[in-house]
Amino acid sequence: MKFSNRIASRSFAPTLVAGIALFSLHSTAHADSYNITVTNHMDKELLAPVLVAPVSADPNIFKKQYVTQEAETQILTGDPAKLAERIGNDVTVAHGNDGPPGVLLAPGKSISFKVKTKASAVRLISMVAPTKVPDNFVTGIINLKAPVDITLERYDIGHNEGNKEISHVSTGSATVKISRSMGM
Repeated sequence: MKFSNRIASRSFAPTLVAGIALFSLHSTAHADSYNITVTNHMDKELLAPVLVAPVSADPNIFKKQYVTQEAETQILTGDPAKLAERIGNDVTVAHGNDGPPGVLLAPGKSISFKVKTKASAVRLISMVAPTKVPDNFVTGIINLKAPVDITLERYDIGHNEGNKEISHVSTGSATVKISRSMGM
């Protein structure tokens, strides 16, 4: 289980490949349901809607040392619709209730939602609202075969800097609690 998914710009590709190798297998059994709670631990910044997808969908999110066009849209605008469409059916999007336009997650607040998937691991990804920095996101991987609470890591995609390379910003921006659900 990865408790943090640190991605340094020069080691991003190996980390991504390792994540896919470890966690992309899908169960042949029925889909399982999970309760997920995301808590924003940043002092002043809000989180945009949270997208949850199987780790096997990572090639739809990450491309070499950067992100796909659809993931870039989510990270720059907070709207996960294009990325969710690119990934397909096995996606969950959860919204907070804060800030204009009422879909953000404010500091110190939590959102809880259910995810139903056959995947053995999922990735969570969310834009950090651009009140301070225009191109940051948080992400992390949950191994669903041994669900353990995780901390989401914060990254910069280098869009406004013009280098378009992902670099690690900080640890502990948000936490994720997960438990198996008895129903959906």
